[in-house]
Amino acid sequence: MVRISKPKTFQAYLDDCHRRYSCAHCRAHLANHDDLISKSFQGSQGRAYLFNSVVNVGCGPAEERVLLTGLHAVADIHCENCKTTLGWKYKKKGRPRDVR
Repeated sequence: MVRISKPKTFQAYLDDCHRRYSCAHCRAHLANHDDLISKSFQGSQGRAYLFNSVVNVGCGPAEERVLLTGLHAVADIHCENCKTTLGWKYKKKGRPRDVR
């Protein structure tokens, strides 16, 4: 018996860039290299990247977390294809509030 699997479909393909970032588990396109702002961030689980824009990601509810620069409203993001948690994003812009 031959099993036919459904092909993976993504919301967006990033064909116009020579270098792109993708999900480590399912290879869904996430961002063009041109949208990379910084690799100088440090997350709780290692090095983190800051992007100007991403595609094929879903967003969880916003919550306040204490980061190195203070208290920020952030939300976890995940790959829309395989649901792997990718990191988090800022939900509010502005100056961080002091934690007391």
